[in-house]
Amino acid sequence: MSLAHDMERDLRAIPAERELLQLKLLRAVAHATDNGIAQRVIAKSLAVTQPEVSRIVKKLRLNPAARERSPREVLLEHAAKLLDHDAMVAELTSWPYTFGHIADGDLAGESYVRGTWDQIERAGDLLVDEDYRVLLAATADRRAQANAL
Repeated sequence: MSLAHDMERDLRAIPAERELLQLKLLRAVAHATDNGIAQRVIAKSLAVTQPEVSRIVKKLRLNPAARERSPREVLLEHAAKLLDHDAMVAELTSWPYTFGHIADGDLAGESYVRGTWDQIERAGDLLVDEDYRVLLAATADRRAQANAL
């Protein structure tokens, strides 16, 4: 038995909403700590423990890019029905992508540094094939230039 398109979209919205809520939490903690709010005060406001806030702060230190909007976030907003299809495609086609590369000084070529384009490559069910083809066409020159470097 397969799900009706609307029901499937409703079900897929839930994990997207959950991930967006995690991003909102990370950014709220970042904003509070940037403004000198004590972790115990943040924890009380969020109804979590202070060690949980400490773990969130550590995540932010390890992944400072979580503070910024990303292509994945655009895809999640579309999946969560917060962004319509045309707006999603428009934002993603004009995104100032960075492209993954082997880390400088890695002579063995074992350390890959991800770029924002990797979020498109790893989008899975968040991006349909036709939209992926549109993004490939829109970024062809930029990807070719990045590969030439």
